[in-house]
Amino acid sequence: MDRELEKAKIEQLLAEVEQERRLRHLAEMKLLQAQVNPHFLYNTLDAVMWLVEAEKQQEAVEMLGQLSLFFRISLSKGQDVICLKEEIEHTRSYMEIQKRCYHDIMDYTITLPHELEEIRLPKLIIQPLAENALYHGAKQKRGKSMIQIACQDLEEDILITVKDNGAGMKADQLMELQQALKQGKHVGFGLTAVHERIRLYYGEPYGVKINSKYGEGTRVEVQLPKELLPI
Repeated sequence: MDRELEKAKIEQLLAEVEQERRLRHLAEMKLLQAQVNPHFLYNTLDAVMWLVEAEKQQEAVEMLGQLSLFFRISLSKGQDVICLKEEIEHTRSYMEIQKRCYHDIMDYTITLPHELEEIRLPKLIIQPLAENALYHGAKQKRGKSMIQIACQDLEEDILITVKDNGAGMKADQLMELQQALKQGKHVGFGLTAVHERIRLYYGEPYGVKINSKYGEGTRVEVQLPKELLPI
C-alpha cells in the first residue's frame, strides 16, 4: 500500500513538473508572439512612404491595409488559437507586403481547401515558415523564386507545406538544423520556435520536418491533428 501511495505521489509530482514546464513554455511563446521583426515593420513603412511620394496612393492604401490585417490577426484579441483560414490570411498579408518589396525575386501561391478552413490551431505557425523561405531561400538565390504554401487533408491530420526553389542548404547545414529541431536547440532560421510550439500543443510525433538540397530549394512540412487538445 505504501509503495502504491509513493508511486502515486511521484506520478503527481512529475505531472506538476510537466505542467509547469508547459505553462512556462507557453508564456515564452506568447512573449515571442508579441515581438515583431522591426526590419519588416520599418521596410513596410518605408515602402508606404515611397508610394505616397510617388503619388501611388491606392497602392499605399492597399499595403497599409495588409499591414493592419497582419497585426490584427497577430493580436487576435489575446487568443492563442485561431482557425486555419485566419492563419492563412495572416500569412497572405505578410506575403503580399513582401511581394511588393521583393517583386523582382519572389512570387508565391497559397492553397487551402475549403473543408479545412475552420480547423483550429495555434497561431503563428505558417508565417514564420514563409518568412524563412523568403530570407533564407529566395533572397539567397539569383533570379526569381517561387514560394508555395499548401494545406492538405490527411483524414485525421492536416499537412502544411512551405516549399521554395531558392538557394537551398548544404548537407552539413541541413543536418545541423535537423539535429537542432530534435534537441530543441535554437540555431536561427525561426523553425525551432515553431517546432517547440507544435510539440507543446500536440506532443510527439508532431512537429516540423525539413528537407533541402543546395541549389534547388527547401521543403518544410508541418503535420497536425485536426483535433486540438486543451493545454
